[in-house]
Amino acid sequence: MRYVRLKDIAEKAEVSINTVSRALKDKDDISKETTKKIQQIARELGYVPHAAAASLRSKATKTIGVIVTYQDNPFYARILKGVNDALAEYGYTAMIWENGEDIGKERHILKLLAANRVAGVLIVPASNLENDFDYDRLKTHHLTIVRKGTLNTQNYFILNSLKSGQIVADCFTRAGRKKPAYLGLGLPISCDQERFCGYKERLEQGGVVLPNTHIRKSFPSSREAYRAITAWMDEKPDFDSLFIYNDQLAFGALRAFHDLGVSVPDDVAVIGHDDVESAQYFIPSLSTVRVPKYSLGFDSAESLIKIIQQDQTDVEHQMIYEPELVVRESSRGA
Repeated sequence: MRYVRLKDIAEKAEVSINTVSRALKDKDDISKETTKKIQQIARELGYVPHAAAASLRSKATKTIGVIVTYQDNPFYARILKGVNDALAEYGYTAMIWENGEDIGKERHILKLLAANRVAGVLIVPASNLENDFDYDRLKTHHLTIVRKGTLNTQNYFILNSLKSGQIVADCFTRAGRKKPAYLGLGLPISCDQERFCGYKERLEQGGVVLPNTHIRKSFPSSREAYRAITAWMDEKPDFDSLFIYNDQLAFGALRAFHDLGVSVPDDVAVIGHDDVESAQYFIPSLSTVRVPKYSLGFDSAESLIKIIQQDQTDVEHQMIYEPELVVRESSRGA
């Protein structure tokens, strides 16, 4: 099966390919009668314009490269929904990749996107605390999302992760929880560092200490979080509240607590981060920090398109979203 070509329309209309091309563009030098006839045939045959060919003629592509860490993380699924809706509204398409938190893989993907002459790139920098890639070297309009890069990052759409930690600490402090803990990510990522710093500092301001023995790391999966909590509980830790880097890890932690007979929130109050859709349907439903994921995706893509269309190289496009605590069963009455 092949797509309908201008040649197919020309043969049926008994005119030249050039006449078909100009008629489909409503050019004035083609009679209205001929234009109407050609456009009717095009509709009947199911003709769709060749976007790639048009891009080659105009020397301007309408494809945006999008790099996230893990496509199967529901956090990014909602962001990508916003990105895709914005691109569709402006007539752009997406080329989506994942870097798997691998800096080398990210650089390889960026080379592939450059080879495909994408109009711009939205990037979640892999392991950004160790990633020293200079995105300006791309010579392509770009914008980082979720995290900032470490060099020359002028355009970014991120969350105030420091505040995320603060509002969770405030929640535990108000509830009288005096033995807090933190399950973070075992990777060099600014979001994790900022959430932890906000959490620890705000706890200390309230007179509560977060000891080193109450801090653990996990790799980014529910399975690894389950293993981390199981091993941790074997050591008989004495904590009554747990802030977890994201909901994906929190789901694994909640399952581990259930299997170990630890009552949530009676024994341990648990709060995650991101507010993915399944958080509200988990048992117990997960208290978490809400991130405006769809807005982040839509707004950042729309901003990048404006940068591209206006060829802006000296205007900063930045947005820092504010987090919101959503209290559900896992910390209710904490």
